[in-house]
Amino acid sequence: MIRILSAPLALLLLVAPAAAQAKLKVYISVDMEGIAGIVSAAQTGGSDYEWARPLMLAETNAAIAGAFEAGATEVVVNDAHGTHTNLRADGVDRRATLISGSPKPLGMVEGLDASFDAVIFIGYHGHANQVDALHGHTYSHALRHVRINGREVGEYGTAGMVAGHFRVPVVFVSGDRAFAEEARAFFPGVEALAVKDAIGFNAARTLHPAVARERITAGVKAALAGRAKAKPVSIATPISLEVELSATPYADAMMFVPGMERVDGATVRYRAPDALVAYKVSRLIRMLARD
Repeated sequence: MIRILSAPLALLLLVAPAAAQAKLKVYISVDMEGIAGIVSAAQTGGSDYEWARPLMLAETNAAIAGAFEAGATEVVVNDAHGTHTNLRADGVDRRATLISGSPKPLGMVEGLDASFDAVIFIGYHGHANQVDALHGHTYSHALRHVRINGREVGEYGTAGMVAGHFRVPVVFVSGDRAFAEEARAFFPGVEALAVKDAIGFNAARTLHPAVARERITAGVKAALAGRAKAKPVSIATPISLEVELSATPYADAMMFVPGMERVDGATVRYRAPDALVAYKVSRLIRMLARD
């Protein structure tokens, strides 16, 4: 005997599997200096930039693939290098949403909020004063030191404190080895992949880009599967944001910002009530100190 299901019951059986899928919303921020194969300023914004752009795009798509293989239900990608218009929208994995262009209030972490379950940083780099950091800097070479509550950080630190503000863990990062080591010390439980080792500021021993992409996909998938071990960064408030600039005139310009304090000739400090304010002020300092 053939049993015919009623229309409502048949519809329920079709919808149930999709409804049962647990939410896994993933945020990916992508910089360029930490991409495998990229070793010079000419590639991150100079004469070889158009050659390097596809490498950044390919690592972005590798991370997106890993996220969906891990069961992601939504992936948002933020272009976080330079003018933030490096990723060609028509080349990004169509399953993801792209945030592009600048200026953006939250810059390298625009679009991040408490609705996400995990954060991933691809192509990041070490801070300005890290030994053996390929292209080590924080926003601009006009900023020599950036400290959060007395601790020196790079762009990963200012971006990471925003993730911490929303209680979202950074679960996976990739970039040069100096950055990977900084990230392990800053983000509790993070998985960090080094795709190259610096030999100097403009030289490195790098993985083949295809190998790096394979490891990124596998690493993102594994990190999301084991994301319970990763914990959000906790930054005590109010937050002391201290920046040492490369020249006194830059510090002079910062004093037009209400609430900014002068520490010495080239150093300024801002006391922010939370990470969102501290991050926006850090971006403002970068914009006022053009190098």
